[in-house]
Formats: sequence, C-alpha cells, structure tokens
Amino acid sequence: MLLRCIDGLLVGTRYLAWGLGVLGVVVSATLFCLNLPLGAASALVWIAALLLAVGVTLTLLPAALVRGKLAEKLRWAVGCGALAAAVLLMGGVYLACGGFPAVDLLFV
Repeated sequence: MLLRCIDGLLVGTRYLAWGLGVLGVVVSATLFCLNLPLGAASALVWIAALLLAVGVTLTLLPAALVRGKLAEKLRWAVGCGALAAAVLLMGGVYLACGGFPAVDLLFV
C-alpha cells in the first residue's frame, strides 16, 4: 500500500512538472518580447528559458499524448538537446556579460 502511494505521488509530481514546463513556454515567449528593448543579452536569457521549458515539456510528456512523429526516442533526443542548448546558451551569455544581464519581468 505504501509503495502504491509513493508511486502515485511520483506520477503526480511528474505531471505537475510537465504542466509547469508548458506554462514556462508561454511565459518565456512573452518575456522574450518584453526584453527585446533591453538588448540581445536580455533577450537571449529568455530564449534559454524557452529552450529549457521546451526540454522539460518534451522529456516529461505523458505517454498518452505521444502520437505519430513524436516517437519515444525522438522525443527524448529533442528534449535533451533543448536542455543542453539552454545550458550552453545561458553559459555563453553569463561569460559574455561577466554575469547575468538585467532583465525586465512582468511582476516587478
């Protein structure tokens, strides 16, 4: 009984993280548009956030939603590639700017 409860919690956590990834795609695309006037570095931060959200969304995509072209291995490869690209892009921005650039947020 305890193991079934733990399995249910882990599945629920996976779906919650997937939902946050989907929400992150929308939010990061919006914030990318808002940060264009601040310069390329600020916009690249949100492109990296978009790639991160896409990677999380694809790697945690529920099997019931996978159809056709999103075969199991292709989904994992694209998701992991997006995660790696996000890390490399953010690292490049950090090294080029000598730290993280100023960004504009909706709620601040």
